[in-house]
Formats: sequence, C-alpha cells, structure tokens
Amino acid sequence: MDISEFSRLHVTSNYARHPWETARGKVLLRLLSKYVPLPQDKLVDIGSGDAYVINLTCENRVAGSYSAIDIAYTPEIIAQLKENNHNSPIGYFPSIPGMEASGRQPGTSLYLCMDVLEHLENEKIVLDQIIKEPLEKNPAFYFFSVPAFQSVFSNHDVLLGHYRRYTVSQLKELCLRHGLTVIDSGYFFFSLLIGRWFEKKLLKKKDYSIDNWGGGPAKTTVINFILTIDFKISNALKKAGIRLPGLSCYCICRA
Repeated sequence: MDISEFSRLHVTSNYARHPWETARGKVLLRLLSKYVPLPQDKLVDIGSGDAYVINLTCENRVAGSYSAIDIAYTPEIIAQLKENNHNSPIGYFPSIPGMEASGRQPGTSLYLCMDVLEHLENEKIVLDQIIKEPLEKNPAFYFFSVPAFQSVFSNHDVLLGHYRRYTVSQLKELCLRHGLTVIDSGYFFFSLLIGRWFEKKLLKKKDYSIDNWGGGPAKTTVINFILTIDFKISNALKKAGIRLPGLSCYCICRA
C-alpha cells in the first residue's frame, strides 16, 4: 500500500478494499507455499502500509513472529493499526534499525518487499538494509514484487510516486547484483496489463488509486475471480514453457 493511502485507516467499517490487493495477496500465499519452506521463524514486511498483507500471512501462519516496517508509522498510526487488526501479534516499526533495536530474533527469515522498490530513487537504500542475514549465517528468503513494463508508465504511476516500472530480467538482475540467489520469477495479472495498455492509449489523465475503489460487492467479486483465474492460467502456461507478461512481476530469492 502507498503511504498516501493511510487516510483510510479510520474508515474500516465502510472501506471497500481494491480487488487487486486481495488477488495479489492470494498470489503471494500461493507462491510462498510453493517455493519457501513454511513456516519461517520470522517475517518482515517492508513498506507494510495498512498491514493488510502481513495480517494475511499471520492468519495463514506463514511465520512464527511478524514485523511490519513503514516510514509513515507514527505512534498514532500504530495504535490505529492494532485496533483495526484486533491486536494481532505483529510488531510495527518506522524503520529497520528501529526493529533491530527492539532485539533481533535468531532463526530463518522471510522478507516481503511488495511494491516498494519503484518508490525509491535508489533501490540500494532498502536492499542493503534487508540483505544482512547471510552475515549471521541464518537462512533468509525474499519476496519482491514491482509494477511491470515502463511502456505502460502513466499518470497513475506519477500519482502513486513511482520512479519506474520493471521487467522480470531487470528485477532478477537487481537481486543478483545484491548477492541473492533467484529461486523463481515471473509476471502476474496479464488481463490488467492489457487493460492498462488500452487505458494509457485512451486516457491522458488518471486521478484514482487503490484507496478510492468504488466498485460494489458484485463487481469486486467478479474482478477477484477473474484475477484468480488469470494467475492460475498464467502459472499453468509457465509450466508448459509459455510465459505471459503481466502488470506486475515478482522475484523469490534466498541469501
């Protein structure tokens, strides 16, 4: 979630979550279950926003302990997040050093960095902080996802504060350059990529983001179903050696 979307923390009773968010959460859980030994001892979610993703992993027992990191976290926001999520066992921190100052836990780690790198002028700022685990000789896994294809960079990206979009090759090269071993990579949400391409060609201005989703329950359910099928088809084709592009790309790594 983008920092600009924290305004919705106080309206959880009538807030409609964008189907892209919920579908992306399903993609994450599916890929983690396939490529990462679960549960990990600890999970760290970088750029955790309203904590939807980390609470989803907590509900599915992906790890033993959970830490959410976001530079926008203030004591007031943290208190609201705890209230919104029924005081789930998650630690909230405004920075990685702040988390480490609270006491580092031994054991295996899983770092989530979902739709964060595109917000940084220099990705090295975050990557250098989270790729420390090998120094402690503890296994560490990483899940990165970013928006795909600079050719569809639009006003929507500008609105969300994106510097760039990526290809899978670019994301893999970035991970390899920082000493990680790539386990799996690919694209997801082919249907959204087609929609974004037409959108860019037809619309010159776009003033919405995922925090102001106005679709009703029926529309939300339909889109969720389409995106779930979209990922399943792309995944099946990938096994057959056919790689479809998508609006997002991911890379799963280990240190």
